[in-house]
Amino acid sequence: MRNIYKVFVFVLLGALLTGCSTNVPPEMRARMVDTNDIPQDWIIFKESASEDWGGELYNIAFAYGNESESPALEHQLIIYADAASAIAGFEEYQAYIFATGWNETDQVSFRPSSPEDLFEVRCSTQEIDHVMTDICFVLQQHGNYVSALGYQMGGSLTFEVLDSILKTIDVKLNMP
Repeated sequence: MRNIYKVFVFVLLGALLTGCSTNVPPEMRARMVDTNDIPQDWIIFKESASEDWGGELYNIAFAYGNESESPALEHQLIIYADAASAIAGFEEYQAYIFATGWNETDQVSFRPSSPEDLFEVRCSTQEIDHVMTDICFVLQQHGNYVSALGYQMGGSLTFEVLDSILKTIDVKLNMP
């Protein structure tokens, strides 16, 4: 179980440290989670842009508190040349991130508004600094986009808030 946490941390750190110092462009930022989409007093601690998973990757990470077990979330948006490339990218990311230790959950009721969208949510309970913490990872493919959301629960970050954030992302992915 500790290895799952390490993979989550390394994916998060890898995305944050891939030599990206640029901010997310406004046209992509409009399709991503923002501070008004999450509980109050959260801050964006990193925005970046790079190329990964076969597309243009934009990353926004939010924090509340500075302890390793504090709630946190990270949203990645990957833009592909076309829907077929996005489906292939989704499947590659899905096979990588959900390799072992992640479980299906019935606590997330959200489903994409477009029935054609690929979607998967899995969660795991990890011990982080002697505190049992729920971590969820959500992938959604819509058109030429793949949205990836890493979500470390705690405090104001609950399954209900996760559902709300996923609905917001879905609306933003469906914008013209």
